[in-house]
Parts: sequence; C-alpha cells; structure tokens
Amino acid sequence: MLTDYIALLPEFVLVLGILVMTLVKVFRHSNTPKTFYSLSRVFIFISAILTALFYNQNVGEYLRNNSYTTLFKILLYLFTFIICYLSAKRFVSKGLPSFSFYIMMLFNLLGYSIAISSWNLLPLCLGLGATFLGNIFLVKIEKPAEEHRHILYYLLLSTVVVLFMSLGAGLFYHYSQTLNYADLEQFLSLRSNLIWQHHLAFSCIVVSVLLMMGVAPLHFWFSNVVGKCILPVAAYLSVVPIFAYFSCLVNMCVNAFYPLLGWFNTVFIIFGILSIFIGAIGANSENNLRKIFAFSGLYYIGVTLLALFPINDNSLMSSFTYLLVYVVAICGVYTIFYGYRSKGKYLFNLDDIKGVATQRPFLSAALLVFMISLIGTPPLLGFLGKLSVINSLVIGHRYALLAVVLFSMLILAYAYLKIITVVYFEPRSNAFDIVDRGVYLCMFINIILMLIAIINPKYLMHDVELMLVAVF
Repeated sequence: MLTDYIALLPEFVLVLGILVMTLVKVFRHSNTPKTFYSLSRVFIFISAILTALFYNQNVGEYLRNNSYTTLFKILLYLFTFIICYLSAKRFVSKGLPSFSFYIMMLFNLLGYSIAISSWNLLPLCLGLGATFLGNIFLVKIEKPAEEHRHILYYLLLSTVVVLFMSLGAGLFYHYSQTLNYADLEQFLSLRSNLIWQHHLAFSCIVVSVLLMMGVAPLHFWFSNVVGKCILPVAAYLSVVPIFAYFSCLVNMCVNAFYPLLGWFNTVFIIFGILSIFIGAIGANSENNLRKIFAFSGLYYIGVTLLALFPINDNSLMSSFTYLLVYVVAICGVYTIFYGYRSKGKYLFNLDDIKGVATQRPFLSAALLVFMISLIGTPPLLGFLGKLSVINSLVIGHRYALLAVVLFSMLILAYAYLKIITVVYFEPRSNAFDIVDRGVYLCMFINIILMLIAIINPKYLMHDVELMLVAVF
C-alpha cells in the first residue's frame, strides 16, 4: 500500500515547495526578486529527480506512471526550469516582486504532473482545469488597472472551459458509472449503437483540451494573452503547457475514447487545417513579435494534429518529433527576446528592433537560425521534424494534407522574412542594453542540443520512440 503512494513523492515535493514559498512570503520581509527563484529551482530539481526514479510506480486506479508519462514530465521540468532561470534575470533587473510567478510555476507543474499520469477523468479534469483556471494569476502579473477587463475576459473563458470539461466527465459517469480509462473504453466498445450523449461527452472533453492548446477556431484567447503579458509569462505559456495538453490528449484518446476516434477523426483534421491556415495568415498580419510567434505556433499545432490522427506508432512518433522540434526552437526565440532590451524595457514590436543586428549580431544570428529551423530547412533540426511529418502523411496516403502543410509553410515563411528584413536591413532605431550572460548561456545550450540531435538523431528517432509507445 505504501509503495503506491511513493509514486506521489514528486507531487508532495511540489506541494511542500508551494507551502514553503508561501511561508517565506508571509513571514520573511527581506525577500528579493531572486528569493523565490532560488526556492523554486530547488523543489523543481528534487521533484524531477524523484519523477525519474519512480517512473514506473502507480497510484491505485487513478494515476499510472510509465516511460511515456515520465518523458513528458521530464520535458515539463526541463523547460520550466529554463523559463524560471531566464525570468529571474528580468525580475532582478527591474527589482519587481516574483512570488506570484514562481509559485504558479510549482502549482502548474503539480497540476500538469497529475493530469499526465491520470488514468481517470477525475484527476485529469482537476489537473488541467485547475492549471488553466489558475493561470489568471500569471496573466494579471504587473497589469495596470485599465487592463482588468482583459483579465476578466480570460477568467470567464477559462471558467467556461473547465465547466465544459466537467460536463463531459459528468455525462460519462452518468451513463457508465465509471471514470476509469480502461473501464470507459470497455463500456464504449461493448455498445453497438453509441447514443448522442456519448458523443457530446467526448466532444466536451476533447474540445476543452483543444481550446487549452489554442487550436483554431478556438485560438482567439492565446495570441491576445501572449501579446499583452509580461515576457516571462508569454514565454512560459508558449513553451511549457503544450507538452501537458498533447500527452493528455493522446493518453485519453488511446486508452479511454478509442472507439469514438473514427467518428471524431474528421473534426481533428478540420481543426488542424484551420489552425494551419489561420496561423500562417495571422502571423503575417501582426507587428507584435510575440503575436507573430503565437500565430506561427498555431500553425505547428495544426500540423501536429494532422500528423497525429489517426493515432498509431508512426503517427505518434512523427507528431511528437515535430512538436518537440518546434518547442526547442520557440524556446530559443524567447531566449533571444530576453536579449532585446532598450533602456531597461523589453522590446516586442517589429519597429523596436530595427537594425538590431548591427549592435547585437550574435543574438540576431541565433534568431535567424531558430527561424530557419522553424521553417524546416536542412540541415537544421526543424528539417528532421518536417521530414517525420511528411513521412507520416505519405505513409497514410494523405497527399492533399501534405500539400496544405507545405503551401501554408510558404505563407508563414513570409512572416519570418519580414522579421529578418527588419533585423538586418532596416536602419537601427534604438540603442540596445548590454545582454545578460545568462541569455547567451541559454542560447548556446539550445544550439548545442540542436546540433547533437542533428548529428546523432538516434536518441530522438529510436530511444524516444520506445518511451512513447508505452501509451498503447
């Protein structure tokens, strides 16, 4: 009995971290912006180690851990740690409080960790619902009073999403008397005629997860939030949560709702195509750098959906590879954003970074490398992701979808070309501040990891595949 709960040690450590940070906030009055980063990184590191140690421990019928769940959890910890490290530079340089940001990093890791290991709709809804609703505390960080309407809009949206997901789980429990994944799959498989209430329940849950991911036509909230938040929050929302949503979507579709996938597969394709076109076109319509990459992220999520469904070994590996390559590149892009600063202000409009290459050539060259990788140009890592998607679509004889993916990439590439033109060929309009060495360190590590994956893709294409198939 006790061994079952040993698997919860990583989550207990995160809870302990939240309590400790709260006590420090309340009772210690000499806190600095770096205090809560120093605390959070300790608990994140310990929790990550424990997650790796207890990778195959289960907790009753509610939570199950295997190589699949551990892979996504470790990725969450890794990228959260990177974002926390970069964000500390911003809070320290401005001398602003960081408690809300770092305590939400631990809270979200806790919620995502529970959701990823979920083998039951109850902890899934609790984990994803609590984090999506709780992100209101991230959105409101340093927001002036005149932007409270924007915050209330997100609060209303997140509440509706959580209610929809809860409705779907409630309907399944009403008709099947269970929320366990295996029992739900058996219940759905044994019914020759599924009633419309089953389809409605499935739609409520899946559409809610897709809205959290920011998939079109449910994307309207993401670009607005990312474009108006402070840089640490924008970076976090663009990089980290997508791993949790993707892993949960695959897990519940494979192990709970597989009998319904044939009915819903066309909807996934429609969502994917809409995301691809809206993302590519939307990126060209913006001058806000964060919104440009938010819309480009919509394109990559759309391609990921097209490559993922119908779910099998090959499609899962292709979609995961494409998603991971995208996240690595977008993490590099946001690292560069931390270096684009003038008079203490982090710049996010195209006009603000005109001619930046003349004063910050290394940062601008790295930005160019990351964008070329996002386009999927060989020999960069992005080509490996694009090649895996092309391979998956060709094997499935889905040539029309392949044409959509490649044509839309040409539209998206024009948005990247606009950025390159501004950075390299426009006269400089600002004097840029000295870049923190931590930014160069993260940029260097990111590029080194890309080079390792390019030179020896065995770890990504073979070893990771063995971890992914554990979901089946």
